[in-house]
Amino acid sequence: MRDDDIDDTVIRRPRVQPSGDRVGDALDDTVIRAVPTVPGRPDIGADDDTVIRPVAAPRPTDDALDDTVVRAPTRPDDGVTASVGAEPRLQADPAAPQTRVPSIRIGDRVLRLDRPVIVGRRPTLPRILRGATPELVTVPSAAGQVSSSHVLVHAEGEATVVDDLRSTNGTVVRPAGAAPFRMPSGASNVVLTGTVVEIGDGNVIEVLSPYHRVAPTAGDLPPLPTWPSDPPAGTPRTPRERS
Repeated sequence: MRDDDIDDTVIRRPRVQPSGDRVGDALDDTVIRAVPTVPGRPDIGADDDTVIRPVAAPRPTDDALDDTVVRAPTRPDDGVTASVGAEPRLQADPAAPQTRVPSIRIGDRVLRLDRPVIVGRRPTLPRILRGATPELVTVPSAAGQVSSSHVLVHAEGEATVVDDLRSTNGTVVRPAGAAPFRMPSGASNVVLTGTVVEIGDGNVIEVLSPYHRVAPTAGDLPPLPTWPSDPPAGTPRTPRERS
């Protein structure tokens, strides 16, 4: 027997009755041969461990460490093109609806109470101003019944407020459909649309609706264009020349 035959391990199937086919019986045997030893290479035992190490991920470069900028998507109807490094812009708020304020009529003037109005014989501004600067309205007073600064009229929302500025002869309020009354000196009253305020010498202040449209005064209107004049008339012709 040779050494090569000793190294082979033969695994045979259980013996059965020979079928009479020698070729078939010889092919049924499974032969496991030992791995030949390679000169200069140490033997590796069958019980040695096999270690599979994970592949290390590539180290990121400096470019990969740059900042990542996430921008909000823009709507197609905004008409704003996002640029790199540009600051975000907010949309402009829609224009707020104009607040309606009441108006007053003094003589032939109609004043919108978008700012306070001081009415008197020689009105002056108060020493301490709060809010918008009042408009000064001078009224005639031959008998001197109207004080220099008689009343202050201003708007609170869509309501009209009348303040008596400690006038000498007082202020009379005539509400629409109600009995008139005299305001105490220095008092303040909220008046409704249609109310008439008398300050003396026939001067009255009529309170108009907040929905009243105030037409521009004559000073605010542009000058009218000159009307084309008729062509100069020539020398009239005699009846003989006409024929």
